Amino acid sequence: MKNNLIILFLIIPFVGWSQDPEPKRWEYTGITGLNLNQASFTNWSVGGVNSVAFSALGKFTANHKKDKFSWNNNLNLIYGMVKNEGEDMRKSEDLLELITVPGYDLSKHWSLTGYVSFKTQFTNTYDLSEDPQLISAFLAPAYLTISPSLRYSPVEWFYLLLSPATAKFTFVMDQELADKGSFGVTPAEYNENEVKVKDGENTLIYLGPFVEAYLKKELAKGFTFESRLNFLYTLINRENLEPTDMDINWENFLNYQLAKYFSVSAFVHMAYLPGQSNLLQVKQTFGIGLTYSFPVEK
Repeated sequence: MKNNLIILFLIIPFVGWSQDPEPKRWEYTGITGLNLNQASFTNWSVGGVNSVAFSALGKFTANHKKDKFSWNNNLNLIYGMVKNEGEDMRKSEDLLELITVPGYDLSKHWSLTGYVSFKTQFTNTYDLSEDPQLISAFLAPAYLTISPSLRYSPVEWFYLLLSPATAKFTFVMDQELADKGSFGVTPAEYNENEVKVKDGENTLIYLGPFVEAYLKKELAKGFTFESRLNFLYTLINRENLEPTDMDINWENFLNYQLAKYFSVSAFVHMAYLPGQSNLLQVKQTFGIGLTYSFPVEK
C-alpha cells in the first residue's frame, strides 16, 4: 500500500499537465542524452583495463503560470552501467527525482509556495565483495520532503526558498535493509538467541527549518548551468547528531551543446547526511554523447 501511494504521488503532476484547461499556459523544456564509452588496450606499455560503459540522462521541466498562481515541476532521471574486463556489468549511476512547487505571488519577488520533492533510484545496488550484499534498492532509500515556504525570486533564473518547518521522510521499504538500520532508520531487535523479535523501522522523520537556493541559467549560447543547494536542520531524532549537524545537498549540472544532437555534460553531487554517515559524499560524472533538447509550448 505504501509503495502504491508513493507511485501515485509521482504521477500526480503529470496528470495535472494533461488536464490543464488552458494548455497554452504550460511551458515544457527537456534534455535527453545517451553517452557511450569504450576503452581497449593491446600491448599498451603503461597498462589499462578494457571497459565499456553507458549512461542515459533525462531532465524535464513543466511550468505553469496564470495570474498570481504558478506551478513548477522538474523530473530528473539518470542511469548508467559499466563493465570492466574480467568483471560483471555493474551500475555506475542511478537517480529518479521529482520536484514540484506550486506557488502564489504575494508581491513582485515574493511568493507563498508548497515545495515537495521525491528522490529514489531505479534498481538494486550491491557491494563489490565476493559475497555481494544488497546496499540499496528502489524505495530503499526514498526521500520525501514537504515544505511550506516563502520563495524569493529577484530574477527569473534564481530563487531562494525559506521554510521554518519542513518534514523530510526517509523510506527504507526493503525489510532486509531496514533490519540493518540502513540510512538511519531504527534497526531490528533480536533476543539472546539472535532471533528477530521486532522488525526494523521503514520510516525516519526529520522536522525543522529548511533553506534552498536554486539557479538555472544559460551562461553562453548553448552552455547551461543548473545548481541546487539546500540545508535541513532537524529538531527531532537528533540522538546521534552534533549540535551543528544538518543535512546538506548540493547538485550541479553543466551542459554544453556542441551541435544539434551532440553535447558535453557534467554532473557533480555533494551530500553531507550526518544521520547516515559522517563523511562528505561526492559523486561526479562527465560525458560526451548524443543529446536531444527541446523547448515546447502548447
